[in-house]
Amino acid sequence: MSSWKYVVASLLFLALSLTACGGEDPPEATGINVGSVAVDFTLEALDGTEVSLSQYRGDAVLINFWATWCPPCRAEIPDIEDAYRARRDEGLVVLGVSVEQSRAAVAPFVELAGMTYPVLLDELSQVYNTYRAPGLPMSLLIDESGVIQARHIGQLSRAQLDEYLNQVLK
Repeated sequence: MSSWKYVVASLLFLALSLTACGGEDPPEATGINVGSVAVDFTLEALDGTEVSLSQYRGDAVLINFWATWCPPCRAEIPDIEDAYRARRDEGLVVLGVSVEQSRAAVAPFVELAGMTYPVLLDELSQVYNTYRAPGLPMSLLIDESGVIQARHIGQLSRAQLDEYLNQVLK
């Protein structure tokens, strides 16, 4: 082997060895599916504050996409509210993301339904579209590391909700 080929082969071997032996950990992959770090977003809450998903890193987060005109959404809200009240001291955060509706349409429903968890306004469906929700309702359960542990399409039963929450709450 000529000296030129020997140098190139040696450098290639060294580069591959260093890559295989360590260095920095690769960055966490963000995405919208189970196993991915959830894509961050910021929306305005009904109370006028700006809420970002990333501010809840370290907590278990249930994101529930819903609308007032959606019967399955309306049916699951009491169970979500009950679970939130029962388990918020264990680190559960619920973010209700109202899709394609104004504050004027959402606020009276939230009060009537007795929803105490933060309700965020996604009036232009930006977050809904980012997460490629195929319909309403849709819920995501995110662990304390920000990783999506469950993606549930359709109405959540109380048993399903409890099963998901038991995965991420100790």
